[in-house]
This record gives sequence, C-alpha cells and structure tokens, in this order.
Amino acid sequence: MPVSDTNRLYPHLYGPHDGNVHGHPRVAFLKALCQHPFTEIGDFTYYDDPDGVTDFERRNVLYHYGPERLIIGSYCAVATGVTFLMAGADHRHNGVSTYPFPLMGGDWVSGMRSFRDRKRKGDTRVGNDVWLGYRATVLPGVTIGDGAIVAAGAVVAEDVAPYTVVAGNSARVVAQRFPAADVERLQRIAWWLWPPEDVTAALDVIMTGNVDDLAEVAARRTESR
Repeated sequence: MPVSDTNRLYPHLYGPHDGNVHGHPRVAFLKALCQHPFTEIGDFTYYDDPDGVTDFERRNVLYHYGPERLIIGSYCAVATGVTFLMAGADHRHNGVSTYPFPLMGGDWVSGMRSFRDRKRKGDTRVGNDVWLGYRATVLPGVTIGDGAIVAAGAVVAEDVAPYTVVAGNSARVVAQRFPAADVERLQRIAWWLWPPEDVTAALDVIMTGNVDDLAEVAARRTESR
C-alpha cells in the first residue's frame, strides 16, 4: 500500500482502519484538518485523540484571534491533549490592572487602543519531526526547534533548541539528543523536505540509523540527481 496522502484527513494506519485504533477514529493529519487562516501545518503531522480528533482547532488551539500565527512543520507527532495558548490570551501587565476592560464593551471600549498596544509575543512555531507529549502546553510566541521532544505535561514557556528534550513546568532541558555538530548536520540534511518516496527508501536509516548513515544516504541522493 502506498504512503498515506498527507492531504487526507485520516491516514492509513497499520491494519485495515483509516484513522482508527480499536474502532476509535482518533488519528488525523492536521494539514487536512486545520482551516484557520492563521494556522500553517506541514506534511504528515498528525494529532491523536480518542475523544474527538476533529475538534483540535476548537479545543487545542486557544485564543487564536491573530495576527500571530501557529506554524507547525512536517512529520510532527502531537499527542492527546496538547494545547497551544495563542497570543490573543495576553493581557496588559504593565499598568495597575491586568483586566481587559475594553473587551467587556460599553463605555470601556474607549480603552481599546491601550489594550491593542500591549506587547506582542509573535508567532508560535514548531519545527519538523517534533514530538509533543501527552497534555503538553505551548505558550504564546514560543519556538520549538526541529527534532525536539516535549515530555508529557510539560509547559513550554521559552524557546526549545533543535533536538533537545524538555520536561516540567516550566519546561527545562533534560537531555540533548545529539551533539551540536550532528544537530547542524541533521538540519542541513533536512530529510523532512525529501519526497515521500525518498523517505520510504531511507526509512530504516531514518528510524534506526545514526547521523553518519543518514549523511551517506543524503550524499547518494545528491549524486543521483
């Protein structure tokens, strides 16, 4: 069977079920699912949730009023309950009160300019091949680098470097997956940009090989073009 079409809602999971595990429609490709104008999702990134995978944009991406964007790369694994808190949730906090008076309407709308002038944190970005664990929370304006792992229940309030493992609240570095030199090589190789058939051909190396093995495959690809 060919690789699932990243533009399909449900992937062809192992076995006969489209997006189903034990009868539950729980796995969906986010590229096909997300329609919000300020959301951008890469190929083959999926979300898993047995209680309503298609509710991702309503339940898991909160306060997404713009203009800040949520950008998630390719081949990311987003576990059940992962939540993105977007910058629309931010209040002013450099005055006496943090209360969002203008949003309550009436005469308080006169303060809307002051509310809109609050400090903005920018886009929230998740790189490629990132694993976001069960019920992790990503706060506004955070960048999570390629190949990073965010542990279950972590609260990510600061940027996460590529191929770094973080855990806790607030999330702290607990491990580096590879030495810095190998991280640079992996980002130059950028296997997540390869056509799906090339990824399939190199699957064993991508899943179980080391960086040297993958570099050899990448070199052969370059030579054959």
